Amino acid sequence: MLPQRYDVELEPNLGEATFTGRVVVSATATEATRQIVLNTAELDIRQVFVDGQPTPFRVDEETERLIIGTIDEVIPGPMAIDIEFAGILNDKLRGFYRSTYRNDDGVEHVIACTQMQATDCRRAFPCFDEPDFKAVFSVTLIVDDGLLAVSNGPEIGRHERNGKVAVSFADTMPMSTYLVAFVVGRLDATPAIDVGGVPLRIVHVPGKAHLTEFGLDVGAASLRWFTDYYGIPYADAKIDMIALPDFAAGAMENVGCITYRESLLLVDPATSTQVERELVADVVSHELAHMWFGDLVTMKWWNGIWLNEAFATFMEVAAVDAYRPDWERWTSFSLERSVAFETDSLVATRSVEYEVRTPEDCEGMFDVLTYQKGGALLRMLEQYLGPDRFREGVRRYLTTHSYGNTETSDLWDSIEAAVSSDGGEPVRRIMDSWIWQPGYPLVSASVVQSPDGARLRLDQQRFLFDTEADVAHQSWLVPIHLRVGSDESRVLLDDEPLEIPLRSAGAVVINAGGHGFYRVAYSPELLSLIDRSTLASSSTIERYNLVDDAWNAVVAGRLSASDYLAFLDAFVDERELAVWQVMANGLRALGRLLEDAAYETLRSHVRRLVAPALADLGWDPVTGEDDLRGKLRGLLVTLAAVNGADATAIDRCRVLLRRSHDEPNTVHPELVAAATTVVAAHGDTSDYDDMVQRFLDADTPQEQLRYLYALAEFDSSELLRRTCEFALGPHVKTQNAPFLLGRCIANRRHGRDAWEFVRRHWNEANERFPSNTIVRMIDPVKLLNTSDAETDVQAFFSEHPIPQAAKTLDQILERQRVNVALRGREELPLASHLA
Repeated sequence: MLPQRYDVELEPNLGEATFTGRVVVSATATEATRQIVLNTAELDIRQVFVDGQPTPFRVDEETERLIIGTIDEVIPGPMAIDIEFAGILNDKLRGFYRSTYRNDDGVEHVIACTQMQATDCRRAFPCFDEPDFKAVFSVTLIVDDGLLAVSNGPEIGRHERNGKVAVSFADTMPMSTYLVAFVVGRLDATPAIDVGGVPLRIVHVPGKAHLTEFGLDVGAASLRWFTDYYGIPYADAKIDMIALPDFAAGAMENVGCITYRESLLLVDPATSTQVERELVADVVSHELAHMWFGDLVTMKWWNGIWLNEAFATFMEVAAVDAYRPDWERWTSFSLERSVAFETDSLVATRSVEYEVRTPEDCEGMFDVLTYQKGGALLRMLEQYLGPDRFREGVRRYLTTHSYGNTETSDLWDSIEAAVSSDGGEPVRRIMDSWIWQPGYPLVSASVVQSPDGARLRLDQQRFLFDTEADVAHQSWLVPIHLRVGSDESRVLLDDEPLEIPLRSAGAVVINAGGHGFYRVAYSPELLSLIDRSTLASSSTIERYNLVDDAWNAVVAGRLSASDYLAFLDAFVDERELAVWQVMANGLRALGRLLEDAAYETLRSHVRRLVAPALADLGWDPVTGEDDLRGKLRGLLVTLAAVNGADATAIDRCRVLLRRSHDEPNTVHPELVAAATTVVAAHGDTSDYDDMVQRFLDADTPQEQLRYLYALAEFDSSELLRRTCEFALGPHVKTQNAPFLLGRCIANRRHGRDAWEFVRRHWNEANERFPSNTIVRMIDPVKLLNTSDAETDVQAFFSEHPIPQAAKTLDQILERQRVNVALRGREELPLASHLA
């Protein structure tokens, strides 16, 4: 059975949180049959007609199938399936669901909205809910007068029907069911701007029009950039970007009707930090990238979803880098690649692509390996081939498969064909070695002598935190950029060690440029050549990688924590944000290895390390300085005051935060954000109460989240308990509550108390919170690094699985075991070193 068209009519009742509907599916029977099977879930199917005849049916709730048994045999050819149904606008933020907001008078308003990915379109109307079944969708929404109705296509007509308004929308391009969307509510829309013939606007709750300018600007810039990059015009008629008060994901790439969390679309540039604006730019660009890669060309089955998301991740960074070169977006992407490395360093990691059999398998694919590892692998390939050759392959792929469905290999074949004219590269063989097996390599570099002179020897093995794990031998086809002195070259490292003549003098840098998805272990001889002058001439990403590799060598037991701390002293002259970010991560991780007495000694070391850089930058922003300098200032202030407990810095932050409240817009947003964290970390009950109220009264989504998440930073068991209870209360939306509880678990001194709270409220959390947020809520249990905490956590999850994220849970539990072993190995030696 092949569907070609859906005519969908829905009538939501916002007050009752219900809806009724009718769908007519025009399909082609490919063979004679007496049974038709569609997907449905949580719908009351009232009647079914096949080719105009009433037809018996039954619903299998367990398999989410509507089984229609026809009276007469359906012969091959065109047919129509007509179904009437009713449903509930649920509170789980999936399918056709209910969102709410309060206006300035405190009156609650309801919005009916959708989130279909991956397999929830069946909760809105019966359908063939698989990505390979592309069809055209015609949507009509019957709504109360005065409500705005939006769907994938532009509005083409409206008329009165039984006291309501029937709003009709233009047919969509052929697309998968998971991309269908509709939104109904008392909402406003900005005037549309023309972007190369495509009308673009933002839909938002009333009173937030002043927060739309930045999102529109980055949306227009990215849409133009993608049209040029892909060489293909946008395939549909319009783009609405819709900011929703309740949304489980970050955003969703529905064709022409992109939905977002408010905090990822609405922003005030005057009061937001650089990272808050960058997040908006990233997410807007990510979703627009999908209009081609994912929507125009779609995976055949959910095992290929990684490529949709990985490519959109790669393209978001490229687009934002073009939009704001001063943000150095490819450099900051290193932080995201490091998060992927962390998971991929575990025995419990997975291959990027794997078999998907159930909706739970599919939901589990939306993780750091799909997005960040996948995006990093595409960046590595692009840098190896060269940007122009890579883009030509992407264009060939999109042109060949427009409006169709593909397998992962189709992209590799298109790129390989595009580069064949100038020598060719084994693109499919390279990428298959990375996509179909878990993990990544540690590339070892050493110098060997031969009759012809010194040679650089490169070898590989799988990098694992657990170096004693019993795993099979693996190898990758590794694209390596080398720099020896000032000479650069590129090679492919395969299973056998590779030896390269050393014809130049100077330091050897493996992974020159820093874009490879591997770690590097230098021999002592090569490491000794990397001195301060080498560091000064290295790129920011290369220095970042040195620090990141060093910390992960500590986790794997290849380097001691005390040697790592001494290693950081070589970076006292560092003034680049990304390097300080990875140093900060390492310093915070060291703090988790120590009891309070030794931790105070570490804090004095942090103060000494941070002081020269903070003195150079100064506390006062300089007119005309770039965004990253302001962001670095905020990071150094936070390090000095929170991780270094510098009394002067703490006092200054109190003054700054008070001034930002009393004299709005007089303190730089980066300092306001830093001061908020610092005051919370050292705050008392009055500070806590003040931040709760400021969360409730916040003017922007970013300010609201800033104060909400600060409630998890207080160094008080009682105040952290209050935060946990607040998370389950009426003021915190279910989309945010799991992340607030997760931050409470991550609290250095009181995280165990927060974990106990989550344990006691486990059933309530699972009933109330979106299913995809449960594993994110408990992710920080990996930071509970004592033996008794390990026993407790591992025992709990042996009896409380998370089916929709089973593999991710395995990874979290293994990482906790790694962290317990790390503390057991390093706590006493590090404390002794600091004494």
